[in-house]
Amino acid sequence: MDNKKLGLIIIGLSIIFSLFIYGLGNQLNKLQEDSCICTDSCKDHGPQYLIYGSIALLFSTLSLGIYLLFFEKSHQTLIKKLKDESHVKSKEEKFNLILMGLNEDEKKVLSAVKDQDGITQHTLGIRTDLHKSKLSIIVSILEKKGLIKKEKKGKTNQLFLRVNL
Repeated sequence: MDNKKLGLIIIGLSIIFSLFIYGLGNQLNKLQEDSCICTDSCKDHGPQYLIYGSIALLFSTLSLGIYLLFFEKSHQTLIKKLKDESHVKSKEEKFNLILMGLNEDEKKVLSAVKDQDGITQHTLGIRTDLHKSKLSIIVSILEKKGLIKKEKKGKTNQLFLRVNL
């Protein structure tokens, strides 16, 4: 059940409960006044602890209902944030596992492609500081391993990360 609906139900029940306590308190006071013959000392007698306990229970249920009604969004936001952070961490962990099986130049190239998906091979050469021929060989190796995908765009090649993280 939705926390907001549950909060409204609890608030409604606590309002009904407060009306019941009010009626019960009036009846108990009326019974106490009718049965007591003496004057001031009778006010100390009677089940006043029942009324005070009921009021405490009323305020606790009412506060629980208000909490569920208004603070439900913060819990959902917190849960969503935790899921997003774990998803980002798992992506990074998967990518780091892939990098463990590569040499340094392959790591540079794959990291640059991950940072800018669709990067041109010329820009990749500038970013990784690798010569054209060496970069071409590394791109071919990574393509054979199924880690990147090369698409022809005019006279240049665009590189995309093929691995789903």
